[in-house]
Amino acid sequence: MIPDWTRYQRQLQLPRFGARAQQRLASARVLVAGCGALGTVVCEQLARAGIGTITIVDRDLVELSNLQRQTLFTEQDARRAVPKAEAAKARLTVVNATVAVRAFVDDLHAGNARRYAEACDLIVDCLDNFETRYLLNDCAVDLRIPLVYGGAVGMQGMAAALLPHGERFGHGAIRWSDARSTPCLRCLAPEPPAPGEVATCDTAGILGPVAGIVASIEAGLALRLIAEDADDVPAELVRLDFARLAFSNASIADARDAACVCCALRRFDFLAQQGGDKPWRVLCGRNAVEIRLGAAAADASAFARIESQLRAAGSVASSVHGDTRVLRAELAGGTAISVLAGNGASILAIVDGTSDPEQARSIVARCIGV
Repeated sequence: MIPDWTRYQRQLQLPRFGARAQQRLASARVLVAGCGALGTVVCEQLARAGIGTITIVDRDLVELSNLQRQTLFTEQDARRAVPKAEAAKARLTVVNATVAVRAFVDDLHAGNARRYAEACDLIVDCLDNFETRYLLNDCAVDLRIPLVYGGAVGMQGMAAALLPHGERFGHGAIRWSDARSTPCLRCLAPEPPAPGEVATCDTAGILGPVAGIVASIEAGLALRLIAEDADDVPAELVRLDFARLAFSNASIADARDAACVCCALRRFDFLAQQGGDKPWRVLCGRNAVEIRLGAAAADASAFARIESQLRAAGSVASSVHGDTRVLRAELAGGTAISVLAGNGASILAIVDGTSDPEQARSIVARCIGV
């Protein structure tokens, strides 16, 4: 039976696309890591193009300040504090019902990143922190999965498709010759910048259209890698400076470091942190700290115990969004706790009203007892 691809008619007319390429898109599995300014645009464009399975991993809730640039979300999502992954899934299901969307309300860390990555053919980096970006790079190189990198802050942004060294013919949805492989992220920047060394959206802001342009480049690279042979996609790092209305690009074809600790020596420092990575993270762009509680989300008794203890600390609002349950308690002193349990591996607590991890952990210990 020939599928009805009427919605993709204009896409099918493109060079090196056509029916065969559309079938490749329909069979592809893409991991979108992060569902904020970049991730919402990437997810929507991949869904509209007919990607078969989109896996979204994001730990955060929709809030009003997201709506300026995070295009899948609504005021109602912000009022209800819907988990971003679940809100995105609900919207994408309406956009294209033929696409399978898997939403995981989870924090990407060394203990779970490989599990999410190995189930996909391509990874799109839509993250807001460098530590997790380098973790994804480890996964991509270890599993030899393409990684589409992107970042935007202020009026600047960049994007590139990184193809790990090593033969991929006959494996996965995307194939490339070893001659077409590129540097990995650690070839280009051996170590992540120190805290405060580079601007963030929290310190420098972000123009919504700049994030949209960078995300569109990321989505375009992902679609071309899947639909075409990867050898036909240029090995270029694209930079945007919207303040000057300037684009530039630089070849990365010969930028691979033969002594790179990651792709040459195959030392995966960020994956190796499993069990030793911090169970907390200060959330970029908001006065909040996320704490990974470590209890299995599938354990109903663990969540029930947390709910009982949280209710003892004050009034609690409970809601269900897709596969995710959310508890929210407003506390004295302008702080609040949201507890999320979805189909990820951990229950997450987000403490609003502080960016001090120790204060957040103290609040969680006092109200939940963990």
